Formats: sequence, structure tokens, C-alpha cells
Amino acid sequence: MNHPAETQSFHGNVRRPFPAALLDALKAKFADRVSTAQAVREHHGRDESPFDPQLPDAVVFARNTDEVQAIIKLCAEHAVPIIPYGNGSSLEDHLLAVQGGVSIDLS
Repeated sequence: MNHPAETQSFHGNVRRPFPAALLDALKAKFADRVSTAQAVREHHGRDESPFDPQLPDAVVFARNTDEVQAIIKLCAEHAVPIIPYGNGSSLEDHLLAVQGGVSIDLS
């Protein structure tokens, strides 16, 4: 398995800028279920792999399928990566936000 830092330079996976307009739209729709708090982002930016944490720019706590669809639509409009988050037990860095983006908490 490649370390995310190694694949960043090889695949061009550099952190993308996070649009303020997207954060505003997410907060307008999901209010206090959107977080940019460091502790929340750290919780959603690490897994059980030996790799360093890679934090998302924001975390949204979705309650149902319609909300997941709304988050995906907003992220697509702004070309922002989406990272699904179940319970954080991934062993293969599936939830590390190597390009930043929005973590959708599905728990």
C-alpha cells in the first residue's frame, strides 16, 4: 500500500481550495450538522491505517438518503471531493482526505 504523502506527488493529489460558497450552502441547508471544528475534522480524518491523518475541510452529519444526495449535489457543483464516513475503522486509508473535501458522516 502506498502512503498518501507518496501518492500525492505521483498522482497530483494536492489539497484543493475549499470554496466559501460551498460552506455557506452547506450551513444554510444543514445548520449545526456542518462542522469545521478541528477536533471533528481530526476524528473524520484518520483511520486504523498507519498513515498520518488527512483532514477533510468540513464534516456534514447526514440523516437520510435525501440529505446525502443534497450534499453530493452541492459538492459536485463546486468540484469538491466527498469522503463517506461510517465508523472510521478503515484499514486501507479509504477515508483520508488527501485532497481535502467534505466528509459525509453516515453513522
